[in-house]
Amino acid sequence: MNLETIIIIGIILFFCSLIQGAVGFAFNIFAIPLLIWSGLSLPESITVTSIPIFMQSLTSSYKLREYIKWKEVAVGSIFRYMGLPIGIYLLTLINHFNKNDIKQLVGVAILLILFLQFYFKVTPKEKVGFFWTFISFFSSGIFLGLISMGGPPVILWVMAHKWSAKEIRAFLSALFFIASPFLLLLLYHNFGNQLIDFFLIGLFFTPVVIIGTLIGVKLGNLLEHEKLKKIIISLLILTSLTSIITPYFK
Repeated sequence: MNLETIIIIGIILFFCSLIQGAVGFAFNIFAIPLLIWSGLSLPESITVTSIPIFMQSLTSSYKLREYIKWKEVAVGSIFRYMGLPIGIYLLTLINHFNKNDIKQLVGVAILLILFLQFYFKVTPKEKVGFFWTFISFFSSGIFLGLISMGGPPVILWVMAHKWSAKEIRAFLSALFFIASPFLLLLLYHNFGNQLIDFFLIGLFFTPVVIIGTLIGVKLGNLLEHEKLKKIIISLLILTSLTSIITPYFK
């Protein structure tokens, strides 16, 4: 890998961490397609983001540790672990696809994620039933392994509860933190030493991601949250449509 590509990866990770800090979501939804555009494969893109996300979620979990609902985190993690190997297996299959096909797949996935998050209105309740709990976390595990975007099904599940903002953030941080080591292990098991360099690149840029996140938090505090959220959603739609359409204009 040349120096120019490494610099581009650093810029992408910094940009995505700014968004994450400003609105509280969408790091990988932006990072994965942008990293693929930069020339990385889907497994390489997931690997580059895995270490920074691990450190982000670890830091957040520590800061919000008194709000973490560990019983719910444990149950959710078990169901995610059941789905994660399936997602990784599917990743090994589509890794042989043409890169333009993978770009289109990721673009469609982003549109589906946006549809799920903003179309379905969930009414908060005290407790969600077992069936929907299993479906939410199991599908989250599959999406996490396949395209490293396991957040949306879990976010819908969390929003169905009458939890405070801190409890929601604490739950998500702990859940993502616990899933990260298993994801890293499965990536290495299935793709071997070919991903080592990308683990190291992600580790190298972790301080950049943390700095970007902190700056993003400050930017988010300065701007009107709803207006900023609309800008981010517009950028996501543009990113996904570009991923889907550009392969037809070689």
